[in-house]
Parts: sequence; structure tokens; C-alpha cells
Amino acid sequence: MNPGYVYVLLCYALIGISYPIAKDAMTQIPIWIFTAITFAVAFAMLYPVVRVFDKIALSKIGLRAWVAISAQSLLGAVLYTVFLLYGFSSATAIVASVFTSLAPAAVLTLSSVFLKERLSIRKILAILLAVGGVLVLTIPASDTSGQNTLIGIVFLLLSTISSAGCVIAAKKLDVQLPPATMAAGVCLTGTLFTLPMAILQGFSFDWHQLTAGNAGVMIYYAALVWAVPYVLFFMGVTKIPASATGMAFAMVPLSASFFSILFYGEQLHTTDCIALVLVTLSIFAAEAKESVKPVLPAAV
Repeated sequence: MNPGYVYVLLCYALIGISYPIAKDAMTQIPIWIFTAITFAVAFAMLYPVVRVFDKIALSKIGLRAWVAISAQSLLGAVLYTVFLLYGFSSATAIVASVFTSLAPAAVLTLSSVFLKERLSIRKILAILLAVGGVLVLTIPASDTSGQNTLIGIVFLLLSTISSAGCVIAAKKLDVQLPPATMAAGVCLTGTLFTLPMAILQGFSFDWHQLTAGNAGVMIYYAALVWAVPYVLFFMGVTKIPASATGMAFAMVPLSASFFSILFYGEQLHTTDCIALVLVTLSIFAAEAKESVKPVLPAAV
């Protein structure tokens, strides 16, 4: 089995686990402050790895590399996260994570346009299943708790489109840097992109209300949502088709739902269950094609 699939699936599983944790954190820490601090901490974790093991000076990697890193940082890290966290204000972690299943549909479509990857019948079926899973969530539940608002849905959709754009950028702007170096660059530029808004929020935020628990959550987020997942992402994304990377997004709602129910007491409604089933079927629809016809260089 191509190890690229394993790396990318692990990446999105870790991100999915973070959904209920991030939703809980947003009740105590402003979004831009949370994002900027976690980016900065992740960069501090990765930088020694880059210097000791990759033996690369970030100041010497070149303009083209920084353009590629900045595009992936802006799309797949900053905009994805900020839109997602704003979407949390009107959705449960389960519902927000299932909305991420639209990413495979967006990636499959964008990859056919920008990367010339063919849309097979199985991939089209995977798109329809993923979209169907999200559409099911628009059906009102008998329990009105955790209903989505229109603005929340818009934020979640923008988050999904941003993450899909990141996958395309990673394939289109491949600069052949080690995964840890790429991840460190993303975290550094993510810090710079979010710092101005974080400073503005910082003027009105009561810093004394931060607790050791808040600090622990931010360290966790920096390590297991930014540092480790992004290293895994860059280890795998160039080894598999962009369409397959997009389908791996479906791991997010599965892991997020499991941890939301187990540790945060969120309820799984009938519509959530149906959506999760459709998302899971979309994975099988995509993977069945990949298992029958191995990835060829011309298809990448």
C-alpha cells in the first residue's frame, strides 16, 4: 500500500479529534488570538527539527518556495481554521465536521480543472455521496438544540473551500522541501498572517482570565493539529493523487464524532448518522477505484 495514504489519513484523523476541543476552547479564547498563538508555538516546536535534521535555513529556501508555503498556509491553515472556528458558534462539533465532507467534492472538481485528473464514475459517485451527506444535515431535527444558522453554514462552507484549495496548491506548487521544513514554513507564515488581527483582539481581551488549562489546550493544538498533522500531510500529499487526498477529508467527521460523543457528551441525531454513513460510503467509492487501478505518474 502506498504510505502516502496512511500519512494523509492520520493527518485528518488528528484534525478531526481536535474539533470538539477547539469548539470548547472558543468559549474562552478569542479566535484570532487562539490561532496566532497556536501557530507560533507549533513553529517553535518544528524549527529545531528543521535545523537539526533537515539542516535547512528557512531564510535561504527561495522565493518560489515561500510563495508555495504562503498559499498553502493562507488557504489550508489560516482561512480554513478561522472560518471553521467562526462556524462553531452556530453548530455542534459533529455537524461542523460533517460539513468538511464537502471538501472531497471540491477537491475532485478542482483537481479535474487545474490538475487534469480524470473524473471517473466512481469519483463522481463519491462526490454525490459526500454532497448528499451534507444536504441531509439541512433536515431539521426533532431536537432543535445545536441547529445551524445561515451565517454558520456559510462560514463552514468557506472553510471547506479553503481546505480544498490547499490540496490543489500543494500539488500545483510542489517545491520539493522536506515535510518538516514545509510544516514549519506554514506555521511561521500562519503566525504572520494572523498576528495583526490577534493584536487587535488582544487590546480588548482580559489576559488574566487565561488558565493553565487554556495553555494546555493551545499546546495540544499546536502539536497535534498543526505540527504533527502538517508534517504527515506533506509526507503524503505529493505521493498520491489530489483526488485521493480530498477523499481523506472524510476521516475528519468520523474521528470528530467519536470524540465529541465520548468525551464531550454531544448527541448524535438521526440526520448526523445518515450523513456519516454517506460520508463513509464516499470513502469506499473513491478507494475502490484506487485499489483496482494503481496511481500512475501520468495521472498525477
